Amino acid sequence: MGFDVILYNAEGRKLELFELTEDLHYEIFNSKKLWRSYLALRRLSDFYRTDETFSGDRLDKLITDLNNYKMYISSNNLIEYQEFIDRLTTRSDIDKVRIVGD
Repeated sequence: MGFDVILYNAEGRKLELFELTEDLHYEIFNSKKLWRSYLALRRLSDFYRTDETFSGDRLDKLITDLNNYKMYISSNNLIEYQEFIDRLTTRSDIDKVRIVGD
C-alpha cells in the first residue's frame, strides 16, 4: 500500500485520488540518495507517519523539489515519478494536495 494523493480545488471539492506506490516511495527515499536536502520533499519521507497538505507556496516548493530530484530516480521508476509530477502540474484547478501514508 502506497501513499494516497488527493487533489482538491479552491472550493475544497475532491478532484482526484491516486496512489503513489510503495516502490516509488522507496526509490525516492533510498538511504543512499540526497533527499534530506529537499525541504518540501523530505516531509514525505516517513512512510507510516506522513499526513501532509500542500497548497500555495508549499505546493510550488514540492513541485520544484520533485522536478529537481528527478535526476536521482532510476530509469525503472522514472515514468511513474514523472506521472506523479504531471498529475500535480497539468490541472489548472488544483488548489491543495493532501498526501497520506499508512
